Amino acid sequence: MKLHQIAFAVAALAAGSASAAALNPTLVVYLDGATAVKKSVGDVAKYMCAGHTGDVYSDGGKIQGVFCSAGMDPASGLPASAKVFMTKNDSDGSLETFDRALMRNAQTKVLDDANCDTVTKICGTKLVDAHGGFSDVDENIAIGRGQFDPALVSGGYTVKAGFAGQGFGIGVTTKLYQALQAEQGLTVGAMDLANQPSIAKQQFASILSASGGYKYDWTQILPNHVDSPNKIINLCRRVISSGTQSSMDVFFLNNPCGKANPTFGALDSVRSADFPADGSNGMAVFEAPGTGDVINCLSRRNNNIDDTAFAKGVTQADGGAEDEWALGVISLENSDGKAGTEGTSNDWHFVKLDGVSPNEDADQRKSVVEGRYDFAEEMVLAYRNDAPANVKTYLGKMAGLMGDPSKVAPLTGIFVVPGASSHGAFPTRVHKGTRSGNACKPFELFE
Repeated sequence: MKLHQIAFAVAALAAGSASAAALNPTLVVYLDGATAVKKSVGDVAKYMCAGHTGDVYSDGGKIQGVFCSAGMDPASGLPASAKVFMTKNDSDGSLETFDRALMRNAQTKVLDDANCDTVTKICGTKLVDAHGGFSDVDENIAIGRGQFDPALVSGGYTVKAGFAGQGFGIGVTTKLYQALQAEQGLTVGAMDLANQPSIAKQQFASILSASGGYKYDWTQILPNHVDSPNKIINLCRRVISSGTQSSMDVFFLNNPCGKANPTFGALDSVRSADFPADGSNGMAVFEAPGTGDVINCLSRRNNNIDDTAFAKGVTQADGGAEDEWALGVISLENSDGKAGTEGTSNDWHFVKLDGVSPNEDADQRKSVVEGRYDFAEEMVLAYRNDAPANVKTYLGKMAGLMGDPSKVAPLTGIFVVPGASSHGAFPTRVHKGTRSGNACKPFELFE
């Protein structure tokens, strides 16, 4: 019923329904970029509103907005009487911070504050030149991959770094999770930490690598399972504009970090163009823009549903190309087993990586901040220098709040980069070390 109501509201707005109204904000902030921090950006935007609460809007899909209809909190750096509407595109990924927002190679689709239903909280959309955005990794990764040229940003830009970061985890379908438990002598179906199965970094790297020879069955991960030689590997990955995908490539494949002459130690990742989702080439790769798409992919695979062409399809026969074992990477701001828009909760779960759990605590960052779990990156916020002064003030305060361990709890999966705050003072939120703003640099622990 809820989906039907949303669909009706979206259709009504598109048709110019009489219920659509202008929100009349005094300032609108347009953002693009990382989908992995969607919830955290929304939480911080609400914190900046008077009373630390705001009205949450969407287009019924992947574009969000927060309207401070009652004014602003002092933490926003803006007058209390201001009414800010922050809207962010969450459909494509970190690269769009640099490609669309900074270089202006295309406009960004955002919510139209002049066309919103204040009851359903659904808005129409429009195309704008975004002010900036978030990225899961620093801009040098995009530069190293030939995706961003700073010289093409007219008027220049500013990067805010060293404030916060996020961990990532390997999510697997529940049926694969249980198969791993059986393989590793754990209690099948148990969801406690002691019975959480593990995958090795080398195993996942071999699946992800385009040149890896191990990607056609599960015998390396499940050598004792009778079905391992017969089930193809299903990988739910992100598109090349994704910061999560960049994080995967950096961490598992040393790409682009290892492209220096003469060592050339970087590996390219598998793409759906080479391994279609129908499994016709020996492996099935589903490739899509958002974090939610990966969650939906895992849900579909777990329930043996065809996800060819990015669409929810028909149930497949057991043993066919669309089997129930699949894996992918999901940011730790997403709770374990979170339901996607097309599935139910507990269709997937995080596994340990080299024996270390990414989610041993409810906030899903304990092993990260203690320096025991390494699959994490420090994010950046970038904006054009020609953005209005009050927009730059707002964005600066937003980054500051994300990096303040005493604010905006809980921000699941998000950690604070040490500097103004220490791990000793905030042992559950501040990392013991840092990559110093360089995704290619290992974490160094200082506490």
